[in-house]
Amino acid sequence: MTVETRAFQAHTRKLLDLMIHSIYSHKEIFLRELLSNASDAIDKVRFEALTNPELATAEHRIKLVPDADNRTLTIIDNGIGMSHDEVVEHIGTIAKSGSEAYAEKLRTASTDTAIPELIGQFGVGFYSAFMVARKVLLETQKAGEPEAIRWESTGDGQYTIERLPPRERGTTITLFLRPTKEHGDDEGDATDDIATAGDDARNDQDYAEPWVLRQIVKKYSDFIAFPIVMDREHIDVERDDDGKVIAGGTPTKTVETDTLNSMKALWTRPASGIERTEYDEFYKHVTHDWTDPSEVIHLHVEGTQEYTALLYIPSKAPFDLYSREQRRGLQLYIKRVFISEEVKELIPEYLRFVKGLVDSSDLPLNMSREVIQQDRLVAVIRKHLTNKVISYLKDLQAKDRPRYETLWTEFGPALKEGFHYDPTVKDKLADLVLVASTHGPGLFTLKEIAERAKEGQKALYYLTGDNREILGQAPQLEVFRKRGVEVILLGDPIDEIMVGTLDKFADKPLKSAARGELDELPEAQGDDAKPQEEAGDLTLLTTKLKDLLKDDVSDVRVSNRLTDSAVCLVSDEQALSPHLARLMQSMGQSVPAQKRLMEINATHPAIRGLQDLAGREGSEEKLKDYAEMLLDQALLAEGAPLKNPAQFARRVADAMAAAVAR
Repeated sequence: MTVETRAFQAHTRKLLDLMIHSIYSHKEIFLRELLSNASDAIDKVRFEALTNPELATAEHRIKLVPDADNRTLTIIDNGIGMSHDEVVEHIGTIAKSGSEAYAEKLRTASTDTAIPELIGQFGVGFYSAFMVARKVLLETQKAGEPEAIRWESTGDGQYTIERLPPRERGTTITLFLRPTKEHGDDEGDATDDIATAGDDARNDQDYAEPWVLRQIVKKYSDFIAFPIVMDREHIDVERDDDGKVIAGGTPTKTVETDTLNSMKALWTRPASGIERTEYDEFYKHVTHDWTDPSEVIHLHVEGTQEYTALLYIPSKAPFDLYSREQRRGLQLYIKRVFISEEVKELIPEYLRFVKGLVDSSDLPLNMSREVIQQDRLVAVIRKHLTNKVISYLKDLQAKDRPRYETLWTEFGPALKEGFHYDPTVKDKLADLVLVASTHGPGLFTLKEIAERAKEGQKALYYLTGDNREILGQAPQLEVFRKRGVEVILLGDPIDEIMVGTLDKFADKPLKSAARGELDELPEAQGDDAKPQEEAGDLTLLTTKLKDLLKDDVSDVRVSNRLTDSAVCLVSDEQALSPHLARLMQSMGQSVPAQKRLMEINATHPAIRGLQDLAGREGSEEKLKDYAEMLLDQALLAEGAPLKNPAQFARRVADAMAAAVAR
């Protein structure tokens, strides 16, 4: 048979050079690529067999043959095979379009891990073999063709191709492996371009070792529909009837064929036929979590696009849920072939606690990270999965409130980030929110709080802070309790953003209980209706307090909030809340100084005493001490830090000493 020597296209040679010399990590994906190609070839022959019974085969399989002595790895399939022209078209060139841009993308990729993710675009998956092989030999027989084809190359810019007598249908690829990083190259031609690539071109694993191949197949190709097999030798020695080894006996060698992949793509089976224990075991396999998941969402979508998703909600939040380094995203499979471990584009940031996978039939195999980010189908899948998870959680809230509350305790703060990341779903997320309130112990939905609103109540009121227990005792809530108006207590850092984005619920605006006036509260009844002004004119006291505290407060006024406490601080309607200001400062952001309003309770004995003190001659120094004590008391009541704790402690001690001495 005549052997032809042909040159690769210029950009194909450039691509091979980049693969050999530039890719140092994740080389193991070469096996994923070759196994995927083999699986596709078998799929094609199965399809052809529907109309051509002669192509039907009793068993379809892919076989791996490692040879440690000769340092080769052979991949054999009984798929459709390739003709001479197909070998030239699919192996001798990259593709008909986009190959130059692809090669340039490889050249300019900035990180080692980014480059392997590009492999497989434009039909170059086969070339990944050159990351680990110094020479590749391919022999293939196309179904129905009168001849077989042999293709061979060292990746140095040219290849040979020849026609052979017909053989068994399918493709055999033999990789002549480069040395590992731990071993030198005892075989091979030192003059080869690949052999002279140096240590940078060495393999990080020995791909002629069966245990290495088992691990790679399990990781990337466990769910391929056809068996991936490998022979295993077993040595038996002669034994007597008691099972003892017979000295001088002749050992016998037997060969057993092991199937390396499970072929059990759980997500492809009907949900009605899957036991919960099977879901739980698969979850542990996928996530390496030792606890069972709380929820399982298994869906299959057909229509303009087809995909299957198997999603899990863990029982416990991981310790790094709010860490930037936390692993997040869903696994991506395409036609049951593993593509990527963490595809963040498939699930929004605020649902990062959701684990699992997506298997698409429409996405192109071996998508790059850049393509995933821009692909329209990925965006459609993301939107559908988001709606599905939100809908599932809403149903769970209605059907099993205790279980939902447990989940909300674990993942509620992350879910509330959705108000910031995706305001378009704020109304859906609002139905999921659980909050504490002054109504009593436990958690409540916003709908439940809105339904309990008093007649004539025009807004839903909330209070934010660092601690829910402290919030429940805040002096700003006193008038609300007196009038029977429920107030939402928000203690998570994200709550400020949530209420700012949500703005209203059930046609009632959300309004802070510690901001602005309270003119819209339902009217007071009975004794509660007595205005604080009955205590007398406090203009002199409020004027002096405002002057004494001018560096810290913007104004001092008589309160319509307080019924028991002497003092509290409130913000202007449009001002930044102190809680949000502290959060921004803790993140290193510059926050302009903001003065708040001090409100005093005209009926409180301490305020009445200060009113008398303000009218006396020579009382300015003592009034100044009391004014600053009032400010510190207001800050303490809401859990805010004091400007000078030591000074406050001294003043309290002096006041106690004076009271005891009377």
